Amino acid sequence: MGATERVKEFIDYKGITRYKFCQMLGFSNKFLDNTSNIGTDKASKILHHFPDLSAEWLLSGKGNMLKLDILNETPAVYNKTKNEDLEDNVNYKQLAETQKETIENLKNKIVYLEAQLAAYNQNKN
Repeated sequence: MGATERVKEFIDYKGITRYKFCQMLGFSNKFLDNTSNIGTDKASKILHHFPDLSAEWLLSGKGNMLKLDILNETPAVYNKTKNEDLEDNVNYKQLAETQKETIENLKNKIVYLEAQLAAYNQNKN
């Protein structure tokens, strides 16, 4: 599996449409149709925009898709002053929106898995 396939797996996990992913990062809509590996500039942009994504997994397929210690990390954007340039504020808003979407997707997955577990336990008895 190449890096492009791993990107597709990640955005499916995040519950983001391919169109929205490309739009968020400023990539062409055909970016994910490419079967070859992605360039370092695009990989860097993806990793910057999604700090929970493991660089090792994205580039090599080794390890976990997500960073295990992401909850202990503080994105650099939080350390900036209020007078930083507008681009940093936009990045913060995009990061916050992405995190809200991730939280909502995880909540939905929890509800689904709890229902599956209850059904399994009921059938087991």
